[in-house]
Amino acid sequence: MRCFLVASLSLVCLHAQPAVTARPFQLSELRTQPGFEVSVYARIPAGPRFMAFGPNGVLYVAARDNGTIVAVPGPDTTVVAVRGLNQPNSLVFSGNDLYIGAIDAVLRFRDAATPDLVIRSQAERLATLPTAGGGHISRTLEIGADGRMYVAIGSTCNFCLENDTRRAAVTRYEADGTGQTLFARGLRNSVGLAWHPVTGELWGTENGGDGLGDDIPADEINIIRSGNDYGWPDCYGQRIPVAWGSGARPGRCPDTVPPALELQAHSAPLGLSFYTGEGFPEQFRNDAFVAFHGSWNRNQPTGYKVVRVRAAGGRPTAYEDFLWGFLAADSRTWSGRPVHPLPGPDGALYISDDATGNIYRIAYTGPRISAGGVVPRGDRTYEIYGANFTGDIAVFAGAASAEILYLSPSQINVRLPEDAAAIGTLTVRNEKAEDSAPIPPSSQ
Repeated sequence: MRCFLVASLSLVCLHAQPAVTARPFQLSELRTQPGFEVSVYARIPAGPRFMAFGPNGVLYVAARDNGTIVAVPGPDTTVVAVRGLNQPNSLVFSGNDLYIGAIDAVLRFRDAATPDLVIRSQAERLATLPTAGGGHISRTLEIGADGRMYVAIGSTCNFCLENDTRRAAVTRYEADGTGQTLFARGLRNSVGLAWHPVTGELWGTENGGDGLGDDIPADEINIIRSGNDYGWPDCYGQRIPVAWGSGARPGRCPDTVPPALELQAHSAPLGLSFYTGEGFPEQFRNDAFVAFHGSWNRNQPTGYKVVRVRAAGGRPTAYEDFLWGFLAADSRTWSGRPVHPLPGPDGALYISDDATGNIYRIAYTGPRISAGGVVPRGDRTYEIYGANFTGDIAVFAGAASAEILYLSPSQINVRLPEDAAAIGTLTVRNEKAEDSAPIPPSSQ
């Protein structure tokens, strides 16, 4: 049993939790939101972690367990692009050059997107990363609009003082690996990094420390800005201090930055990506997807799913389940552990799973109204442009049914009831799902 003093008021004592164990994977157990369909796109039985699409439109995956980068040019088709890496976790393309975040270094391969997908250029070691000490082995790399590299490295512990400033922090480098600068600190393990498509700010997931209880500290999404201190190991949540040991510094908490959004504790949020494609309904645009790898340090298991994080005004506001079914809480078993959700150029969402080796593909097959796809034609008549207008299609203005004048898989012409346009929202619905869009003013 371990005990901690939280906020200098409550003594929290923890007992060992029963294990959460694996069970065989079955695709039929997975669930997603209405109108979406999930399939297994490919399988990489070597711990697939983070992914990136190359300039050739091909999916590349960091396979950490066997030190390779694997190209996936199509369903059930894989090509080993690079071998001999030291536990690669993340990768990103800049033009035709591939940057890799391995456990001990940031590497660059020039001219990486070759016709046969095999990378023949020699690795350039741009930065040497710390490996000493226990704890987290993920090295997450992103390249900013400024052309610089941003590298997140987790802590060596749950709560401690780190000797290396690159631990529990995001460090910035010039594109050639020079100019190492501490960008932000107090981040115990920000495994997922992504740039917001509108604000250009860096968002990061955060795995809180273990041993304080089932629901504390919350996992987090942070907006990571230069010079900010996010509190670990001394503070969590809304600047709440933790008396974790003789090195604790509770006086630091008032100057730390609280999370932009708190997540269920021990969900283990990993990869983070923003949706900017056109395959999903317009309401998904600029929202984020986060993979919850799943808990081990909780009496009631949680996580083992992918969530959609709704965003407004450049900030996260709430989250909801998007892909689930891996966890069977009653039997304390799981059938998969998602790592990285990544939108593809085809508008689908791809998700890696380092436990099964699966790469999942989630496509939207329900009705979808294109951005600006409701066009007035006068006399209460509108043309609706989009996709998947199939099956038992119905159109509504509010609760009022509209008359369908013409129907094809990509276009519907309708006439609205009297005064229906004043309701403001038009909805296309079939047996799979529905999508809505504002009703623009009529041309007459």
